[in-house]
Amino acid sequence: MLYDIPPSEVLTSDKQNMTVDNYILWRVADPKLFYQSLGSTTVAEERLNALTYNTLKTVMGTLSQTDIINMDDAGERNAIYDGIAQDVNQLAQNYGIEVVDVKIKRFDLPESNETAVYNRMISERSQIAEKYTADGEYEASIIRNDVDKQVNIMLSNAQAQAAQLEAEGEAEYMRLLAEAYDTEDKKSFYEFTLALDALKQSLSGDEKTIILDQDSPLAQILLNP
Repeated sequence: MLYDIPPSEVLTSDKQNMTVDNYILWRVADPKLFYQSLGSTTVAEERLNALTYNTLKTVMGTLSQTDIINMDDAGERNAIYDGIAQDVNQLAQNYGIEVVDVKIKRFDLPESNETAVYNRMISERSQIAEKYTADGEYEASIIRNDVDKQVNIMLSNAQAQAAQLEAEGEAEYMRLLAEAYDTEDKKSFYEFTLALDALKQSLSGDEKTIILDQDSPLAQILLNP
């Protein structure tokens, strides 16, 4: 018969609580002794539950959590389980029972410990995420600062080049202007056209009256054309 024993907690040698879930395979070896000592399978299962738990508690109390949960060869753990089955079987023979096997389905942390472990894992992952974020922001600030520096350099160079071109253009303009009006006649004609332009601008509105000093170039143009 198979009896699925309810999960129970045991304490390891390093004081770690573990929840163990196991089942037991057993059969009646001595019907007379079984009937006299237990009387029914229900009582037998209760007795097997107690025997198995006590044996598990004793054996696990000699092992650390890393001895139970690790990446080592499973054969080492199977030897532990076989020893548990033998101890339970030896005790069960007093009740006419033969224990064929004891199998542990699962070792786990108690629910309260699981919550603490999960919270710690969440906290550790949050710290890692925050570190990644901080590192990313630091790298981004370096990139932004470098880009801003390059932009400022480019703008400064462009402004300097524009100023140089503007200065060269003004110099060329003055040179051409000097060449265009390099004689007194040309100079006088240039001043005359400037005076006409100024007069034209002054008469562009609704008011057509202007007051000029008689010595002004505009007055000379109008009075002595």
